[in-house]
Amino acid sequence: MKSVDPSPSVKSAKSVVPNVLDEYADAEAAALYDLQYSDWIDDLPFYEALARRGELASLELMAGTGRVALHLARNGHHVVAIDNAPAMFTRLEAQLDHETAQRVRIMDADVRNLDLAGEKFDLVYVALCSMELMHAPADQIATLRSVGKHLAPGGVFACEIRSLTAIDWSQEPSALRHEWTRTDPATGERVTKLHSATSAPARQTTLDTLIFDRLAADGAVRRRVLEVALRAYGRYEFELLLNAAGLRITNMYGAPDLSPYDDASDTLFVVAELA
Repeated sequence: MKSVDPSPSVKSAKSVVPNVLDEYADAEAAALYDLQYSDWIDDLPFYEALARRGELASLELMAGTGRVALHLARNGHHVVAIDNAPAMFTRLEAQLDHETAQRVRIMDADVRNLDLAGEKFDLVYVALCSMELMHAPADQIATLRSVGKHLAPGGVFACEIRSLTAIDWSQEPSALRHEWTRTDPATGERVTKLHSATSAPARQTTLDTLIFDRLAADGAVRRRVLEVALRAYGRYEFELLLNAAGLRITNMYGAPDLSPYDDASDTLFVVAELA
């Protein structure tokens, strides 16, 4: 297996990509991101199986707090994690122990013009529908060209996007609903998440309004409101974008367990290679 720079420190690069996850740019918001997703494990075997295909390291774009990268590193794989949110990377670094620090290299970079000086990877991936953070076709294709530039011969690109048929395209905001109440392990506070969604069907865009209420020990409540806009893709639209970037689909699944993609699928897991 190819080793990577063992230093877990963030490598600086100019970062200008307009990213709706700028909402998670500060430490508190990054902690809320982790509280939402750190226990999501259903897709981890999918990415791990792809990482095992070759001997080179894996490259994660829009890695966030490193949920997938950490899983791969803990299972013996080398990973380069790319994002442009230092607060998220701070949380990733805090979870590295001596062993995983030897396998994870963290870089602050713009995924649209990523250039790792000729370094190639057996797996490049974008997890948890993060490709939908790219709203403009030019940014979408530029990101996918960055994928192709860093794929080794025989390497694969994998990502998850939502199925268009599974999205509620009503233009009226949905009722505000309670999703969960959890304890923040860092503070001991009880955190409640409320969620409302609306959509713009003509633009294939959804807007999630996320409300987090923190209940302190003295009974005080502190509220944080985040808005996350995602640009959905049709299955054939995404294939055309991949083709424009020099990639072609080799497999499609409706879930990370490799079940078929069909009309009932909530998500589309795409695996592609260099055309």
